[in-house]
Amino acid sequence: MSGKMKNAPIYYAVAQLRYNPILSLETYLSAIQEKFRKAGYPGFKNVVSMAFNLAPISEGETASEQVPQLQRAGRYVFSNIEETAGFILEQNTLSFQTTDYDTFNTFSTTLSQGLEFLHQIVNLSFTERVGIRFLDVIKPHNDDNIHQYLIPEVLGLHGKLEGKSIHSFSESLNRIKAGSLISRIIIQDGPLGFPPDLQPIGLQVAQRFSKINGTHGIIDTDAFYDSREAFNLGGIKNHLNLLHDEIVKVFRAVITNHALNAWK
Repeated sequence: MSGKMKNAPIYYAVAQLRYNPILSLETYLSAIQEKFRKAGYPGFKNVVSMAFNLAPISEGETASEQVPQLQRAGRYVFSNIEETAGFILEQNTLSFQTTDYDTFNTFSTTLSQGLEFLHQIVNLSFTERVGIRFLDVIKPHNDDNIHQYLIPEVLGLHGKLEGKSIHSFSESLNRIKAGSLISRIIIQDGPLGFPPDLQPIGLQVAQRFSKINGTHGIIDTDAFYDSREAFNLGGIKNHLNLLHDEIVKVFRAVITNHALNAWK
């Protein structure tokens, strides 16, 4: 995953930085949009979401007396012409997502460029979280089966019980020097999809992945570092590299040599 595979299985990748809230974000939007447009992301969407916010209970107040406040949250999406990559900007986060993953160097450099654009305009003060999440699809070639691509430990009871196996799931959470690491392996039958908590906004899935239907596996790896630090682009890049190294370890640990040869 550090180099470029001919048939790389990554069908979606996203990296996100959480920073100090910019409540006046809309006043900077025109300048930010112009930066992204000139960098190759001319597409623009304003995706509005609504959420309930419960304020802390005051002294003498009961939970039943609380009135939930409905808050409007804006998400500004800047995408390339092909709709295969783009940035998602919110008051306290910037994400870079792609369905056309190349190499990690290209991926992290693009995110860093977007952060630099944003910092030039709003002058970020600190960061609170750096995260990367990859989705790899394991679709056996020709007459192969899923057991030839993934190690037995992550396959669960798939293929060991009578009847048709519809779904199998395994998850691990590890505290590591670089932060935290969540790895999930899903085996399912049907069309390729996305986890319920992760939906690409405004992007098209590559045709070679969108046509997948049948038994396949998904390696869902989420690595993140939580700590408040003064904004420093060099430090952010270092965290990204360390987190990516851990994601590669997961990928290498759960796949077989047969899978690697199929993707080269």
